[in-house]
Amino acid sequence: MKKLLLLPLVSLFLLGCNVNNNLSPEEKAEKKLNTILMVVENGVTFSVKTYISTLEGGVKEKVTGYFNDAAKVIDGLVTDGKIAPDVVDEYVKKHISDNVPAPFDVALSGALDLGLSGYNSFYAKNVKDNIANKEKAVKVLQAIVAGVESGLDPISADVLDVNNPLEGYTDWEL
Repeated sequence: MKKLLLLPLVSLFLLGCNVNNNLSPEEKAEKKLNTILMVVENGVTFSVKTYISTLEGGVKEKVTGYFNDAAKVIDGLVTDGKIAPDVVDEYVKKHISDNVPAPFDVALSGALDLGLSGYNSFYAKNVKDNIANKEKAVKVLQAIVAGVESGLDPISADVLDVNNPLEGYTDWEL
């Protein structure tokens, strides 16, 4: 009886091991994009939650507002079609320097930096010479926004990991 229960688990494991071997190049690229989106969103969530957890009271509310505003700036760039990395960096940095007082400006920039650096790497490897991947770049920016929103949500899952998933992630090419 125990062997019969084990058989479906073993077969599921063995079938799962060869999933990538039968995928078309497009399916592999889509799977890779989903991994990148997950890493970006989780990394930004980690950064935001980690920083927010160090704050208390009214300061926490102010910083939450700063993060929300930064997410709106990024989302606005997507809406306006301004997705080139230098434009995104310029707008986000200008918004932070104009609207976020010290020392919060440095912390906010730091929390968003890994996500934006990842976006820059993704864009350079996949979009710069292939405009057909522009929509994928938009998805990466939207993952940054989603990471900020998730990081600010007190009900979303707590970050139990001690390392940011974006740290050291270098495989940005589809």
